[in-house]
Amino acid sequence: MADDKKPTELLKDEHQGVLQKLAALQRVIGQLDNKDEISAELKELAEFFKTEFWIHFTKEEEALFPEIGTFIPRESGPTGMMLVEHEELRSTNTVIQQAVDAYLRNSGGSDVKGTIQENGNRFIEVLRQHIDKEDNILFMMADMHFDQAQIDKVARLFHEIETR
Repeated sequence: MADDKKPTELLKDEHQGVLQKLAALQRVIGQLDNKDEISAELKELAEFFKTEFWIHFTKEEEALFPEIGTFIPRESGPTGMMLVEHEELRSTNTVIQQAVDAYLRNSGGSDVKGTIQENGNRFIEVLRQHIDKEDNILFMMADMHFDQAQIDKVARLFHEIETR
């Protein structure tokens, strides 16, 4: 049952879904010349990375990272780096969203495709590395240091974030 999992395990599960979406995005942006075949999937992936995906970052930023901050300084530690990467991913995603919208509306040409490919590949690369660091370093540190009260607090905050 999902409620029996630690918050870090829930985030790792979400990461697996995101990695699958990234693989699909990588495949789709490699086929932008086949617009009729990939438009529906590209639109669906763009929508995921425009909305649903950011709930994950909110859970990290508002629930997990503050608790990690009780034993590692936020600014100078790994959470500081994760936050910098979150901002980079947000900016890159904004560019991708605008380019995908133009592509799907048939505005722009090869420059729009190039923007999607360049920024999409950057987004994929940074996010894959980001997930690896969280899964294999940051979450392990949290699991080693969190007491049950912290685990319960983060889990409660996750639930609040998901329901708003």
